[in-house]
Amino acid sequence: MERVKIKVSLREGRGKEIVKKLRKQGFIPAVVYSNDVNTVLSIPVEGLKVLRSIHFSESTIIDMDITGEKDSLSMPVFIKDVQFNPLTEAIDHIDFLKVSLTEKIRVNIPIILKGEAKAVKEAEGVVEQILRELEVEGFPLDIPEHVDLDISGLEIGRSIHVEQLKVPENIKIISELEEAVVTALAKQEEVEVEAAAEGIPSQEPEVIKEKKEVPEGSAKEAKPKEAKPKEAKEGKEKK
Repeated sequence: MERVKIKVSLREGRGKEIVKKLRKQGFIPAVVYSNDVNTVLSIPVEGLKVLRSIHFSESTIIDMDITGEKDSLSMPVFIKDVQFNPLTEAIDHIDFLKVSLTEKIRVNIPIILKGEAKAVKEAEGVVEQILRELEVEGFPLDIPEHVDLDISGLEIGRSIHVEQLKVPENIKIISELEEAVVTALAKQEEVEVEAAAEGIPSQEPEVIKEKKEVPEGSAKEAKPKEAKPKEAKEGKEKK
């Protein structure tokens, strides 16, 4: 597994005002935690460059050097969560998880499709990737950065499931083995699936029923309602 290094600093204090001031100074607030650690940090711009280079991967081990006023320490971590500003899309906060290299962990790793499904292309079909990440368990240094899936033999109407993915022997798959990873659809099937997902009713011919004629003299024949005589109004002048 790929490993990168990052340098961060201990952050003094908590709260919105301190975090806001930190962002104005060009730092990103962060936290690293585990069963025995819960430390607030600040990340310089150089640190963000390193994290962007791994696309903020949650399966890459990061050797974190934490600098304090008196001493410093190092620990292996994973990115647990990245929070973005909904308006500017700038990074607001990053959560790191401290890990032990001698203990197994569970992480999600990306599934990358390889090759070209010629049978699908010739039939003008479409390849749809349903599952993009695979949950696995293993020692941090043994976990691969991603899983490659060869789709060159995929045909229309066929799917590839989790149980068909290849991972190292010392890695355990946690995701459901029966779950579909990728499937191949004909174009018409794709349209129907999209329409169903959007709640669009299928275009079926309307059935028009003929109105049955009621024979004359039938008991079911509707009879016109008889007009009821109007009652004499009270206070009518007498002759």
